[in-house]
Amino acid sequence: MIKLLYRIKRALVTIPTNIINRLHFALTGAKVGDNFGSCGTILIRNYAGKNGINIGKNVFVNSARLANPIGGDTKTIMFVCKGAKLIIGDGVKISNATFFVKNSISIGDQTFVGGGTRIYDLDFHSVYPEYRLNGNSHILFAPVTIGKRVFIGSNVQILKGVTIGDECVIGAGSVVTKSIPPGQIWAGNPAKFIKTIK
Repeated sequence: MIKLLYRIKRALVTIPTNIINRLHFALTGAKVGDNFGSCGTILIRNYAGKNGINIGKNVFVNSARLANPIGGDTKTIMFVCKGAKLIIGDGVKISNATFFVKNSISIGDQTFVGGGTRIYDLDFHSVYPEYRLNGNSHILFAPVTIGKRVFIGSNVQILKGVTIGDECVIGAGSVVTKSIPPGQIWAGNPAKFIKTIK
């Protein structure tokens, strides 16, 4: 009985928010593949227009606590600056994550992005106080590329210029500051090599 009530409650949230999210994507010029699903309203800021957000087929996005109790309390946020690109491959699953794109963030097919994860391709502020305090210029940015079938644990931060190879696992709470070869497990702050996946 409890399972049935949960499924009904989830359907009541999923169906209307899925329609709202698809409409918002369409109005901002984003491309969304077939069989897109979502639970909870996604915060979408697509200043890049029709080429700014490109989402593949069979993607599901959690943006509500109901859909994933361990996913966190935040909405999924997709913030794409003018001239930037957010590319999400087929079969990707996302929970309550944040993407802030100044240049490019790309996520490969069948990758799982854990609850509360944040992926940024830029430094939001200059490391030099004279720039930071006078218009915040000299902010560095570089593309982030995440391979296929990667598993990213909850509350991970992935920073600018990082490439994560296919089939990697990133442990919960990690801060990824450098690129990772395919088929490895990394964890920690900063994230370090743990072992190769056999």
